[in-house]
Amino acid sequence: MLIATLPPVHHEELLEGIIAHPAVAAVRYNTGIDSPYSPKETLARALKHAWRHKKPLYVDLKGRQLRITEWATLPFGPILLNHRIKVSLPARILFRGDDACEIKKVVGGRKIYVEPLPKYPVGRGQSVNILADNLEIRENLTEKDYGYIESAIAFGINKFMLSFVESWEYVKEVEKALGIRKRELVLKIESEAGVELVRQAGRRQLKRYRLMAARDDLMIQIGGLNMLDTLALIAKKDSEAICASRLLLGFEQGGGAAMADISDLRLMENLGYRHFMFSDGLSRKCFREAAEFWQKYQAAYPK
Repeated sequence: MLIATLPPVHHEELLEGIIAHPAVAAVRYNTGIDSPYSPKETLARALKHAWRHKKPLYVDLKGRQLRITEWATLPFGPILLNHRIKVSLPARILFRGDDACEIKKVVGGRKIYVEPLPKYPVGRGQSVNILADNLEIRENLTEKDYGYIESAIAFGINKFMLSFVESWEYVKEVEKALGIRKRELVLKIESEAGVELVRQAGRRQLKRYRLMAARDDLMIQIGGLNMLDTLALIAKKDSEAICASRLLLGFEQGGGAAMADISDLRLMENLGYRHFMFSDGLSRKCFREAAEFWQKYQAAYPK
């Protein structure tokens, strides 16, 4: 099964093209994307197309994922986070594009001062990772998460993804907010603590959930050399686990599917993955080309 990530809902032509494509079995809306509309209208616009093409819609709640809330005017101002944190220094903050800075000071839990300056503009909605010996994130859900939960329930949506799952207390808080019994909740594993949660969990405990190997943040958090054993563990714990991100990187880099991309897909299938999800970047920048390749790949390696 292929899950594709939707673009911002005001990109209507691309939105329709992704949902309508025959290779796509389900779609995901990333609530971390800045929308010009309220959560209710944002989901309504996505559902209009999803319902027409009878494609399930997953609402991806950001929860504990650290994101930047305002464009940073470095070096004149700090980087402002969506959550209050407590972190032991030394620590590093990592941005997309493999850029990293040392955290020099945290003020009020949310204002981050760094050195050297990031190589690229640091703006609203961007996700970041903080690597430290001791990091506390003070809140599990944001006001924005609650807004999307309320709107999704009102529309009868019962499929959700949850970012940066690291504790059962976090999962239970989300379940309480959802307040619905018949639902699918995908636990996104993106950190060492998340991996340990999966390792310690029994099959009966995991039976109510579905796992996702969210490989982008996961690789940043645990390092490339630990990825294969971790990916094998997630697939072993859940036969319906989803493999997401860092797929078909050749397309995002301006070319086509490289031998490494094909080898990656075959390896993930050999580990036990049968469900895959296109990332935000792949879906937004080169969905049509990637989807056409996906169909050719499926025909070449029928299951």
